[in-house]
Amino acid sequence: MDRTNSNSSQFQSSDNLPEPKPKSTKKTIFWVVLIIALLAIVCFIAFQFGVYKQRQEVYTEEIAYPADSVFVNGWASQEDYAYWKNAVFTIPEYNDIPVPFQRAIVKIFMDNKFMQNEDNIQYFFTKIKDRAPKVIAYGNFTGQGDKEMAFLLEKQDFASSAIFIITDQGNLLYWKELSSELPTIKRFAKGALIYLNDMKLVPAPTDGIIKQNKNSKYVLIYNRETKTFDEHYQYTDEDVKNSKNEMEGDEETVEEVDTAVVE
Repeated sequence: MDRTNSNSSQFQSSDNLPEPKPKSTKKTIFWVVLIIALLAIVCFIAFQFGVYKQRQEVYTEEIAYPADSVFVNGWASQEDYAYWKNAVFTIPEYNDIPVPFQRAIVKIFMDNKFMQNEDNIQYFFTKIKDRAPKVIAYGNFTGQGDKEMAFLLEKQDFASSAIFIITDQGNLLYWKELSSELPTIKRFAKGALIYLNDMKLVPAPTDGIIKQNKNSKYVLIYNRETKTFDEHYQYTDEDVKNSKNEMEGDEETVEEVDTAVVE
């Protein structure tokens, strides 16, 4: 009896043993999702970094030295140009100046220390908006087919100025200080009628520059014989009329003298 009961109890206890639990599928799904998310983040960061590097390479190619495949001694470097251009060209009216000329002008400012005001030599472009277009002129002034630019800079006394003529390579062709003058300039084309050596209108042999002051007008034109830029006064209608009257008066005087002699 006792053994039977003992075996029976052992059999019953073995039936009551806990069964092994199945592995959790939720935990597996969590880790799978987490790994996929991390991979996606890494791929996204790598892609964005690649785009950034590509943009940097493009930016460097376009901004660093876009026009300097050939070294031009008359230009400011790209770095100097970027640093100084806003100090030289202070109003939007100068934005249309072609970049080669802008870089040449910045170099002139740098070489002559116009912005540092050393030795009281400070020049600058006018800041008057409606005057700005009248201090710049473009043309083929030497007749050699080059792109050339004339421009006026004002002096710190606001009463004097200086005129420059340069090429788009930055070669300085002409410079002159205009003491107590603040003229305006504009281009005239080859063939325009102007006064040169006499009070007689003749066709201009090349493009030139009209320098207009309050009470006078001059032309600045290249002389192919002397290889210089020469100024010529431009007569007004009043000048021509007065000259004609003087000539007629001189003729009458000569006739009177001749008549007296004959008599």
